[in-house]
Amino acid sequence: MRKLCRLLPVLGLSVLGAASLGATTASAAEVTRVASSFDGDNKFDLHFGVGYDFNFKQAAILREWSDPNNPKSTMVRDLLYRQMRHVVTPTMEIGLYKDLAIYAALPVVISDQRTYAFDQQAEPCVYADQASGTNPATCVRHDNSTTIRDGIIPRDGFDATNTSTPFGQFGGMDTQTIFKGANRYGLDQLVAGLKIGILNQDRLSHMPKWVIGLEGRFAIGKPMTFSRNIVNEDPAGNHRVGRGIHELGVWTALSRRYRFLDPFFTAWWYQAVRANGSEFRNYGGNQDRVNPQSNAGVSFGTEIVPFERKAKGQKVALNLRGLAMLKYGGRGYSEAWELFSDSPALVGTYQPGQAGLGCSRSDVDKVIQYAKDNPTDPDPLANSGAPQGCQRFNGITNIQDFATFGLNVALHAQLSKYAVIMIGANIMTDTRHFISAANRGKAGADPSSDPKLVDSEKEINPVRRDVIDQVGRRYAVGDVLSAMGYFRFLLTF
Repeated sequence: MRKLCRLLPVLGLSVLGAASLGATTASAAEVTRVASSFDGDNKFDLHFGVGYDFNFKQAAILREWSDPNNPKSTMVRDLLYRQMRHVVTPTMEIGLYKDLAIYAALPVVISDQRTYAFDQQAEPCVYADQASGTNPATCVRHDNSTTIRDGIIPRDGFDATNTSTPFGQFGGMDTQTIFKGANRYGLDQLVAGLKIGILNQDRLSHMPKWVIGLEGRFAIGKPMTFSRNIVNEDPAGNHRVGRGIHELGVWTALSRRYRFLDPFFTAWWYQAVRANGSEFRNYGGNQDRVNPQSNAGVSFGTEIVPFERKAKGQKVALNLRGLAMLKYGGRGYSEAWELFSDSPALVGTYQPGQAGLGCSRSDVDKVIQYAKDNPTDPDPLANSGAPQGCQRFNGITNIQDFATFGLNVALHAQLSKYAVIMIGANIMTDTRHFISAANRGKAGADPSSDPKLVDSEKEINPVRRDVIDQVGRRYAVGDVLSAMGYFRFLLTF
């Protein structure tokens, strides 16, 4: 009877990666293992496993900045983003026939929290009150953060973990933390797939192992939302982890064992679509993007096998892997989405140009000023007297295409014919990219306006918010570091 294994997630944290499950033979790389039933004396393969992941992510939240003295937009540092996430994932794979199997995985998020702090990483650290024309500020705090300046977050911060007094927790000038997101937990997606071994080195020794898989990741958790109105009640959406995304894709893996080396290659593509009830809403009109970002990528590496006893089904292998991935063509929950969600500065209308549903710049300024004058009011939109057309922003933004590069190092210990342990770590980084990049709209959509300019409300992109999407005020992320430590224990029956 053959053993279970699992194709390690290739996406890192933010997303849950390609969870392909597999069975074993003594000479197969993990990425090309397939549970195989009705295969000689092996009549049926059924594999169970459980994994634990600890994910840490840090990124610099950057902001375009310009003023009359600086007409060319420059990118300045503003906040530091940190996320910590604990995930437990049960898995199953069933062999249907020779080199043909179905698999499933259900990642359960035990804890997920995001925090934001002023960027004070520079050496030497110069604050605004210490700066001069020849010695510009290099560190951020309350008096020079552009996010506070524009009213996106309160001056004295917000702590979603303190439901009784969330406002004013970070007012001291020596405080680095300025915003804490809510504690989140639960389910996001169910992973299910089918894989087939096209070629098998165990059957034809001169050929490689080649596996092709079809996979679906189906949204089963309710979509996460964020509200700052938590004083009187704690909204359930503040604690969800679902993104409301279905992903359908195909992947392939090849490997060929030569003595103590087993080099391998994998490639994948997943098309993302919004699920029913998700926050990826289609407002119609001149909206430029609706669906979440899709992704495609490759990984390559080798297994190094210093110890192996085939007769007893024992093996120790060192797994080294590199990956490159592209995320493209959509919207998403960015690193700053909780800052943006329900922010008074991002109040606006999703129906521009429709009678009775307008929300002018002066209406938005009124909400912002009310929030500044009443910093502990949990619902400035409702209490500022803004017109009905002004609506809360859900935090989801257009995200520029970006690449991810990473490295995986793991130790795989096959203890017997029936048990496998895997311990490893992933380190990844993203290229710098804008996380608020909605365009102005569609020129010429209103026949009565200038066909070359977006100068009519009927032409405006309903998801655009000038305070974060206008050139000179856009947000970006850089210096991204994602690290994941994981443990897998697998049993075969």
